[in-house]
Amino acid sequence: MKKFIYQLIIGLIFLLFGFMVTSQLNMREKQKVVAENKQSPEILVENEQLKKQKDELEKKVNELIEKSQNYENAAAGKTDESNLLVQELQETRLRAGLTDVKGPGVIIYITPKANLFAAPANRQPIIDFDLLGIVNELNAAGAEAVSINDIRLTNRGGIRTAGNGIIINNERISPQKRVTIKAIGKKKDLENATNFPGTISVDLKNSCEVSIESSDEVVIKKGQDALKYEYVKEVEK
Repeated sequence: MKKFIYQLIIGLIFLLFGFMVTSQLNMREKQKVVAENKQSPEILVENEQLKKQKDELEKKVNELIEKSQNYENAAAGKTDESNLLVQELQETRLRAGLTDVKGPGVIIYITPKANLFAAPANRQPIIDFDLLGIVNELNAAGAEAVSINDIRLTNRGGIRTAGNGIIINNERISPQKRVTIKAIGKKKDLENATNFPGTISVDLKNSCEVSIESSDEVVIKKGQDALKYEYVKEVEK
């Protein structure tokens, strides 16, 4: 019976990951088509459909997570081994960014200036390298969770320019609107990282108003990207 419960929990977790992988791949292909076309009425309709699909995906993911938690609760409290298994599963979800988290940290607001002549003519107010530099310094300072505009960054995420937008993981944000970066970790270390010379580029300071605030409770939402490993294998001892 004990072995069956373990197998049931593990099976449900793999079912969750598999579902998320399939859904995200389908949405990614559609997003690429949308990004490559101009904002015609047809594209606007397609964007709305993608938004609805994303909302449906999040709802189904939440349902699967709730089911896995119910199985964990059923297994917990019976033996030390089952308690350890539940704890390991919870930590795995935490590291994978599959749960909402909160804790002390910093919030960085980057707001493009209204004066169009403040920024160099050959660049957007915010570019991908601006965000990459900030995120890298936060991670180096021990940030345990980071998000950009409530998009959770994981070790499989990415930040890159695509056309007139910036892609965070698989979602597009506008470089013309305010960007909010959240990080959870030791506040003092994160503050020092943001104040380190070069973390916030001179061009970014010229084109945007950058403000940083510390908080005892920064909330970062869970991510929607699934982890799938096709080539990496565990080394047998």
